[in-house]
Amino acid sequence: MTTVTTLYGTFTEEDLKSIKDSLSEISNEMTIIESHKQAIKDIKDAIFDAHKIPKKVLNRMAKTYHKQSFQEEVAEDNEFEALYVGLTETK
Repeated sequence: MTTVTTLYGTFTEEDLKSIKDSLSEISNEMTIIESHKQAIKDIKDAIFDAHKIPKKVLNRMAKTYHKQSFQEEVAEDNEFEALYVGLTETK
């Protein structure tokens, strides 16, 4: 029976198999995430190509739409504007 001892602890063959199986599951999920990220990129590229909306704006719009946080975005922009104007008008 294999046992591995490291600074992290001592692991039996059963422990190692369990860890390896879990890492395999993580890898599978990461593959799915990569696929979804590519699909999102392709959609954004298509919107940009069709409508010429800058990708920075598309990213913000997508994030805001997903989080349903439009009012929060507007409030942050208003606060930013007020502070920036105050700073730049100060002599």
